[in-house]
Parts: sequence; structure tokens; C-alpha cells
Amino acid sequence: MQKLRAVLTGLLLCIWILTAAGCAGQKTEQSAAAEESQLCWAAVTLEGGSGKASVESPCPVMERSGEMFAVITWSSSHYDYMVVNGEKILPVNTEGNSRFEIPLESEAESSGSSHSASSDTGRTAFLPADCEMHVQADTTAMSTPHLVDYTLSFRFFETKQETENAEMTPEESESTGGTMEETSSTYSVKEAPQLTGLQYLSQDGNEYAQGFAIYRYENGYAVLAAGDGRSYLIVPEGGQVPDTPDDNLIILQKPLDRIYLAASAVMCQFDEIGAVDSVILSGLEKDGWYIEAAREAMDQGTLKYGGKYSAPDYEMIVASGVNLAIESTMIHHTPKVQEKLEKLGISVLIDRSSYESEPLGRAEWVKVYGLLTGREEEAAQAFEEQKRYVEELSHEEEQGSEPKTVAIFSINSTRQVVTKSAGDYFGKMVEIAGGQLSTPAADTGRATQTVSMESFYAAAEQADILIYNASIEDAPQSLQEMCAKDNILTQFRAVKEGNVWCMRSSLYQNASRTGAIIRDLHAIVTGEADDETEFFFRLR
Repeated sequence: MQKLRAVLTGLLLCIWILTAAGCAGQKTEQSAAAEESQLCWAAVTLEGGSGKASVESPCPVMERSGEMFAVITWSSSHYDYMVVNGEKILPVNTEGNSRFEIPLESEAESSGSSHSASSDTGRTAFLPADCEMHVQADTTAMSTPHLVDYTLSFRFFETKQETENAEMTPEESESTGGTMEETSSTYSVKEAPQLTGLQYLSQDGNEYAQGFAIYRYENGYAVLAAGDGRSYLIVPEGGQVPDTPDDNLIILQKPLDRIYLAASAVMCQFDEIGAVDSVILSGLEKDGWYIEAAREAMDQGTLKYGGKYSAPDYEMIVASGVNLAIESTMIHHTPKVQEKLEKLGISVLIDRSSYESEPLGRAEWVKVYGLLTGREEEAAQAFEEQKRYVEELSHEEEQGSEPKTVAIFSINSTRQVVTKSAGDYFGKMVEIAGGQLSTPAADTGRATQTVSMESFYAAAEQADILIYNASIEDAPQSLQEMCAKDNILTQFRAVKEGNVWCMRSSLYQNASRTGAIIRDLHAIVTGEADDETEFFFRLR
């Protein structure tokens, strides 16, 4: 009996130990889960560098032991470390695009400026205050590693759906250096102002552009009125500034030949009219340029890096005698920069060409820069050339035949597809070229939209032509490389038929050559294109 009791006691002791261990394990797992949880989501934009890199948005914001951090995933696998607040941070993954955990202010630190949001669950989330963070990231994508300056801007929301619904407006989300990725908007241009002592002559007739108007006055004076309500009085070299009742006119005194160009999308316009030598400071470093004339000017020292739009080198700008700063609408993110430039006596012109709804309207902005640099004849010829490309297109299809369908896309690190929206200007270029955009993205208010691969497959599996969007890093160089991103691509009709193309990265710095881009698209749509065109190449 004593032996039986001893055995039973031992069994009970073992059961107690195992139960206690299980509870402890469960407690440990629960504690670990409590230590790290998702706090909210952030809409994040990236500024800086060459404009080719991007980060995924929205991104999750996590909380761990009272500390907050954003999970940032780059569009490339080549970032091997970041520097945040002076501290070196290594990626948290070893495969795929580089992912980092970026520390944010703790809940206690941000509580004074945070805001709350109510969810469908009835609970109230206390969100961090929207913020901007200056960081550095080391990329090994080039021949030697480069530590590049970037700015991350965060807007916080409780749910991912709220974040996606509240994505930046076109003006807010304009890419660094300006690209052809913006969504269109409408304008209301002023009437010609009355200038005391100057006789008004006429208004130039725009053929496609709606975002600017040029008014002519006697003796070579002109007023450039932009759709955002800003107007610029162009005073000829040696001319006097006339008396005018409109104190809001911004005076631009010719010669405008020492320009700080922060809006890099404009460089192509200067290149088209042979006026690159009028730009002496650039918002992009040499590695960021695809325009050969800009690269050569930087090699020769006639064009120097003057700091990006949000952090210009004021000392260099003043010492260089800059007489005009040309900014993109990204300057609205940093109004103090514009104020500082104007306090230094430097006029600021804000380019809005990316908001034109018509593709050739973007190219027509070359007339603005012809006016500023005294190269109006060259500007007129440059625009006529682009218009001629479109006018010469042959859309002679067999009666009753359907237009070729074209899907434009890229794939991010989470296997989601970033595709052009139906209302994007690129869809209009495809239509002008004789094709039809095939996309699951129904939000016409945005240039691009992120969708699941399943949604993209349903919309584009039978598309005649696929075009990979190379506005991000690591664009594929072959069909095999592209399909390695997701094997389901092998089932697409265009892949099977070898009708897959990739944009050249230079396309996004060539708004002035919109007609030539449409010409290339037309050749692709009609099957007349060689494997290499000016702005596209076939993936084999």
C-alpha cells in the first residue's frame, strides 16, 4: 500500500509539474504577444535621392515595450543599413526587399501632440502625431556603396483601410525631383492684369495645356499666369518694373540665366531648347540624372548640386548669384524653404506641368521655359515636333477590330501589384497610341493603385501587352527575372506570346518628349516596334 501511495504521489507530482510548465509557457507566449503588437498604420512618402527608390505605403506601426517603430520596406534589396538619429540600423530580413524597423517617438513622448481616432470596435486609438524624419540609407546598387539622404513623412491612421482612403493628394504625393507620375487636376487661370504704362497686346493660344497662360504687353513684357493663382511679370533685360495695382505679381527680371532647378522634371524642357547652361544649381546629384546634357554639365562643373528642394544650400545659392529658383509643388511640404529663398531676394517659380490632364499639355510647358530664357522659337519648334509625332500616328485598324489591351504594372516586395489607374495620364497615352488600358484599378483620382495579384490576374491575364513600370529600382531585365517575382505571371497571355515590355527609367525625366513616348507606344501596340525603342525594351 505504501508503494502504491508513493507511485500515486509521484504521478500527481509529475502532473502538477507538467501543468505548471504548460501554464508558464502559455504565460510566456501571452507576455511575448503583449510585449509586441501593432499600434496603427502610416501613410509614408519618401523624398530624396535620385527619385528612383520608394518605400511601401501604408506601413505598419508596431509597439514593443512602450517603444514605437515603423516597419519600412524599400523597393530594392540593395539597402544594407540605415542611419536614424545618428544610430546605425540593420535590416530585419535576409531575403527580398530590404526591411527596417525605424524607431518613432514613444507613446509617452508623443502623447502631447498625438491625436485620437475611433474605430468600428468602439475603442479609441491614440495615434502618434504626423511627423517628418530625416534619415540616411546605404545602397549597394551602384558600383560602390552610397549613403543617401532621404526624408520620410508619416501620416498615422488606426486602420489600413483608413490609411489607403486618405492617401496623399496629387500635390502632396509628388515624387522627389518631379516625375511623370502625377494625377491631373483642373485649373482656373486669371485674366490678363492691367499694368500701368504698358499696353496689353494679346494672349498666347495654348493647344493642350490648361495650367498656364501667357499674356503679352508692349516692349517685350509678359505675364505668366499659373493655375494655382500665382502670376509672374516677365521684365525684359534692361527694362523697368512698371507700376501695377497688383501687388501679388512676382517679378522675374531677365536675364534669368543663373537658375537653381529643384524641380528636376523641368530639366528636359531646358534640354529641348538648348538652355541647360541657364541652370547652374541642381536639386539632383549627377547619379540621379538620365538627361545626358545635365550629366555633362555636372562633369564640366557648369552645373553643381545645390541641395534638394527641402534642404537647399542657401550659402551656395547666394554665392552663385542665383536669380530664379524653380520648384515643383513638393515645395508646399516645406513652405519655410520658399519663404527663406524669397527673403534672400530670389524669386520662386512653381512648376505645375505634372497636373496637366492631356499628355501633350505637359510637353507644351516648354513654352513657359522658352519665355523665361528667351528661346521661344526653339520652344515652339520643340512642341511642334512632339505634336507631329502624334499627328503622324496611323490608327488604320481593320473595321470592327478591337484595340490591343495594355496592362502597366510592377510588383512590390509583398507580392502586390502596383498598377496604373483608369484615369491616369499614361492610360490616355495608351489610348492615343491606339491601345486600351487594362487595369483593375478603378480609382480615377489616383495615378497608381496597389492591388492583389489575384485582382490583377483577373483584369490583365488576357491583355495583349504587358509593360513593366521601371519607375522603381530593380526592374527586370528578362522574362525569367520578371516571372521570378511571381510564378503566376507565366500564365499571362502576353508572357506566353513574348509581348512583354519594360519602360526605361529615363522615361520619367522626359515629359518634354511625350509625343515620342506615344510614338513608341504606338509601335508596340501595332507590332511595328523593334526590340529596342527610345523609351521601352522587350523582355526576352
